[in-house]
Amino acid sequence: MSIIKFPSVKEIALIGILAAVNIASRLFLQFLPNIKPVTAIIILSVMLFGLAFGLKLTIVTTIVSDVFLGLGLWTVFQILAWSVICLLTSLLMIPYRRKEHGPPLIPMAIYSAAMGFVFGFVVSFEQFVYGGWGLFIPYYIAGLSFDALHAGGNFFFYLICAPILMKVMKNEAKKLVH
Repeated sequence: MSIIKFPSVKEIALIGILAAVNIASRLFLQFLPNIKPVTAIIILSVMLFGLAFGLKLTIVTTIVSDVFLGLGLWTVFQILAWSVICLLTSLLMIPYRRKEHGPPLIPMAIYSAAMGFVFGFVVSFEQFVYGGWGLFIPYYIAGLSFDALHAGGNFFFYLICAPILMKVMKNEAKKLVH
């Protein structure tokens, strides 16, 4: 018989707070195409709390915000895209697990920018479902300018959010362990 491990109240509360920030930013910054702090916050959450936490945050953020912005097949691909980013971030963090400090700010901001293009690539696969390669390729190419905006926003928001959130979230990470 296996024992199911439920998340702690602290973890649920922290996911709720970070998801609320992500959801609010998606709603209130929707006039800016693809320029939101969501990806940067998801990356930071994986860096500090691990892959499972980042995946939970991704699912809550995407489903709840898409209830307001519109649910569709793209919701699944948004969850998939941010999940890929969570997985890549988790892999990137392996060398830093036993170290007192994380990776440097600027290289992580560049990584965050690159994840804007990863997100756009994965989300574009929705079009493959509808029309195969003949629809995916032009859709992806047409969306590269939006991916560039996403990348620029990620870079900017990571530089702004990381120093603040790392300080606050490190304290919370210690509380979650105990």
